Formats: sequence, C-alpha cells, structure tokens
Amino acid sequence: MLDSADSRRPEHQSALIAHELARLNIDIAALSEVRLHEEGSLREQGAGYTLFWSGKPRTEKHVSGVGFMIKNSFLPKLENLPRGHSDRIISLRLPLHNKQHLVVFSIYAPTLQVDPVEKDKFYADLRRLTQKVPADDKIIILGDFNVRVGKNFESWKGILGKHGVGNCNDNGRLLLEFCAEQQLTITNTIFQQKDSLKTTWMHPRSKHWYLINYVLVRRRDVRDVHHTRVMPSAECQTDHRLVRCKLNFNLKFKSKRGSIPRRRLQVNNLQSATVRDRFQANFQTRLENHPTDSTDSSPETIWHHIKNSILQSSEESLGFSLKKNKDWFGENNQEIQDLLRKKRTTHQAHLALPSCHARKTAFCLACSKLQQKLRDIQNKWWIDLAEKTQLCADTGDHKGFYEALKTAYGPKYQVQSPLLSADGQTLLTDKTSILNRWSEHFQTLFRTDRVVQDSAIQSITQQPVKYELDTTPSFGETLKAIQQVKIGKAVGVDGIPPEVWKHGDLALHTKFHEFVVRCWELGELPSDLRDAVIIIL
Repeated sequence: MLDSADSRRPEHQSALIAHELARLNIDIAALSEVRLHEEGSLREQGAGYTLFWSGKPRTEKHVSGVGFMIKNSFLPKLENLPRGHSDRIISLRLPLHNKQHLVVFSIYAPTLQVDPVEKDKFYADLRRLTQKVPADDKIIILGDFNVRVGKNFESWKGILGKHGVGNCNDNGRLLLEFCAEQQLTITNTIFQQKDSLKTTWMHPRSKHWYLINYVLVRRRDVRDVHHTRVMPSAECQTDHRLVRCKLNFNLKFKSKRGSIPRRRLQVNNLQSATVRDRFQANFQTRLENHPTDSTDSSPETIWHHIKNSILQSSEESLGFSLKKNKDWFGENNQEIQDLLRKKRTTHQAHLALPSCHARKTAFCLACSKLQQKLRDIQNKWWIDLAEKTQLCADTGDHKGFYEALKTAYGPKYQVQSPLLSADGQTLLTDKTSILNRWSEHFQTLFRTDRVVQDSAIQSITQQPVKYELDTTPSFGETLKAIQQVKIGKAVGVDGIPPEVWKHGDLALHTKFHEFVVRCWELGELPSDLRDAVIIIL
C-alpha cells in the first residue's frame, strides 16, 4: 500500500482496496505488507471503511506492516480500537454475547529465506499474545503466513482438514506445531472445493499456485465457520488473492450514547439577502405559531423554543453543507468508479479464460490506463488546489487559505494515545479505560472541596462595589454581545452557528433578550448553556 517515492499518492491504494471490499461486502479485512510507518488510521469516507495499521518506526525501511480495514458503521460500536503489537502483528477485540469476546489477529509471517531467529521471535510473540486471551474467548488469526502446510491430515488431525493443497515446507512445520500447541485449526483445508478457490499465490517463476494465506480458529469453534474460500474476482494490484471467511458470530455492540451528530448548516448562504430574508421570515412565523410567555415560562422551556425555531428555520432556509476537505480521489469519485468498472470487466474476462493472450493483454492495458488516468486526475487536482491556495493568500481570505492547507495535508491520520493510570504504574491502552481515566482526572481537577486560607483572602486588594452589575441587562447590551461573537467558530451543544445569531433580525434578538432577562431574574440556566465539551489535544 506504500505509494511510490516520485509521487505523493499516485494510486491511493487504501481507497481502491476499500471500494473493492465494499463491492464484496466484507465487514473486517486483515491486510499484510501494508508498509506504512508506526501506527495510525485513515478513514475512507467514500467507500465506508477505515484503515488501521501497525508498522516499523520511521527510522527503518518501509517493509512488512499489518493492518485492518473495518466498516465505518462498526467503529462507534467497538469497545476498543485495533492495537498494534509489532510490524507483523495487530489485534482487534470484539464483544460477543454471554460475556465472551472475539480476538482477531492480523499477521504477516517471515518468508522462507528469513533468518530462523526472526521466525522464532515471530511465533514466540504470537504464542505469547494468544496465551493471554481468556480460555472462554474466541480467536481468529488471519494473514499471510508464507508457509505451505500440505495435505497430510492424518498426521495433523484436528489441525488440517481433508482438502489441503500441495506439500509441506519448513515454514509449514512451524505453523503446524504452533497450531498443535494452541489447539487451532486451519479452516482453508476443511472445505471441499476446486483448487482455484483454495490457492492464494502464484510463484513468479514456476507459475504454480500455492496456499500460503490462512484463517485459523480454535478447534472447538470450527462449527462457527460457515465457509472459507478464495475470491478470485477481487483485484487490488497485488499478487495475493483475497480469502473470505464467513463466520457465525453474533457481535454485541454497545448502544450509542449521546445525541446524534448534527449536520453542518450552509451558513455562507446568509450572505445572500434573499436567503437571509427567508430565514428571518421563517423564524418569525414559527414564533407566531407557537408563542411562549417569557414571564411565566422557565428558562429551559424558553430556550428549547428558541433553539428549535432557529434550527428548523435554518435547515429549511440554508440547507446543509457537503463534506469539506475531500482529497483528489473523493472529488473525482464518479470518474474513477467508471475506470474501475472497465478494469473489472476485463479482469472477469481474463479469469474466465486465463490462457487467452488477448484477454490478458486487454486486462493489462486497462490497468495501465487506470494508473495513467489516476495520475492525471491527481496532478490536475493538485494544480487547482495550488492556484486556489495562492488566490486566497493574495486576496487575504485567511479562512479559505487555511481550509486549502487542510485539504493539501490530506486525510487525518488518527492514533489512539495510551495514558498512565492515576498511580503512574499501569499503561492504559483500551478506549474504555482511557475515557475513565480522563473522567477521573477532570473530576479531581474541578472538585469543589477546595480549602482557601483566610490569609490569602485578606491579602486580596479590596475593590469598590460595582452596583451597576446588579442592573437587569438592557437590549442594547444583548445586541452588542451578539455582534461581538466571532464567526467561523465551531458550534456548541445547541448546534447553532454564530452566523445565525449575527444575521438574525429584530424578532430573534428580542426573543433572545427576553430569555436572557428571564435567566437573570431566576438565576437559572438551561443545560445547553451549562454543559461543556472538552477536547483533548
């Protein structure tokens, strides 16, 4: 998945792979030879997947690397994000019913030519991690093992099925011994099917097909495996074929707490006088149709009436903005999808008759055209972005300039940072423990049982009493406060952008002033104005 050195992102492999997984309806994919440094994640919004990877440090070469691609719909429901253990092992823990968990490992084993010491270290690390999994939990190990286990099922009962492929090599014996120790079964060998649906890699010189990519499960959980087979139609510019395993596991997701994220309003439309007048008239109508008595109602009731009227009027008058900061792949998605369909058609024709030289040539030509067109699209996108950035800088459009910079830096790579426990002895890595630690930290930071020394109070210089602060706020003060609000800022819990307040008319400002006075008289504030959102940097 590593892009070439002479171009920042010539093919956007993560997006191409995500679209192929979406076509085949894969929920979780284990990836080998990712070749990205350190740990991180990349969200492919268009295809609906997020890539998590674990690789070597930046000081070392781009080799090995493992990862997961997970459907975005799964992410909010996970207890923990994938955890990288090395450049060859990454794991993911999923909740099941009956208080069980499913631990999924994505691995990339050393090749046959690698030093035996490195092979022993890999299997020692994998053995240590699998032994840490509770006995009641289920285990799946997926990836490129770079081994041939053969078909001698009589010697390896319970580990191999009756439908293996080829002969066993030295690396294969290491895997078979590991499976025997950990009570694992190689599911690729237990289903009767054509060799073309079992073999995953063709040797570049001998042109023979071998089975070297496996799906391992605990022996007692074989009954949960419906089918394991190769998907020849999956084409992601790799010499390995996709192995798909259908499982009968019922995941237990947590219910999503909190409010549903609100879409962004297209506040730039308020610059138009027509749109602005439509919004103000819409808001005025809602106030007249659903009046509230500001002298008898509670601040919470008045605020909800104002907030709902503003949001409903804004949605009808302004509409919602599309996702910003798309990369070159996302902005040209339709054209790229047409190219991918043409390549997929030639690939299917080549699979139907592999011996046909003309079909193979047509497929290679389609791949070449796709590669060239992707580079042309990317170069044009970068040139347009550079011109836009320069124009914003020349005209003093600071907001547009920084938006262009965000786009230029590309998609965000997110990393789940671990935290130390309160005693500083334990490193917390799972999401739940990290959130609990932050909660504990802020409860300690903002606790109310503070002790103030009398000497400290007496040392404070006495100021004259400002009686004017006890005067009820005037409409002029409310209007001045609204006009001083900065635009372009993030919305709060209420979801109302500052531009809406500033472009409101007399009806909106008068109603808000009545609300402020009511809060002043009763000494109460609605929860939206009291709750805080804390962002951890």
